[in-house]
Amino acid sequence: MAQFYLLSIVSNVLTGLALSGDYLGSRLPFLAAFRSWLGHRGAAIALGVVTAVVGVFKLIILSPGERVPVAGDLLPALAGIALGVSLFFEATLRKPSPVESKVDRYAKAVLSYRVPLGLAGLAVALLHFLFPGAVIL
Repeated sequence: MAQFYLLSIVSNVLTGLALSGDYLGSRLPFLAAFRSWLGHRGAAIALGVVTAVVGVFKLIILSPGERVPVAGDLLPALAGIALGVSLFFEATLRKPSPVESKVDRYAKAVLSYRVPLGLAGLAVALLHFLFPGAVIL
């Protein structure tokens, strides 16, 4: 479906910008307004969930012009899942809890790589947009 193709690109770009906003914020002034909107926990959680769900659906639903069922959109799907889960955990860990569990420790370890993950997600979304028929992109 063409809708999931576009939704995958848009959600990966928005989530990539959200995760790499600390790094790109000084270089792109318009990103400050976007980061302030994502300062609301609910907005960040919603964007993370949408991106992860679209990533899962990209593994299942074929894009137009795709010839290889699963591997056709493998990188955008995996990037969407990784970006969405990372943004979800970043938003949920904003509220400090008195007891730190194993999941919190693993999430904090993964979130230390959120800027490179966000930049990689932006690159995958851009390549997926420019080369829609490429295998794995």
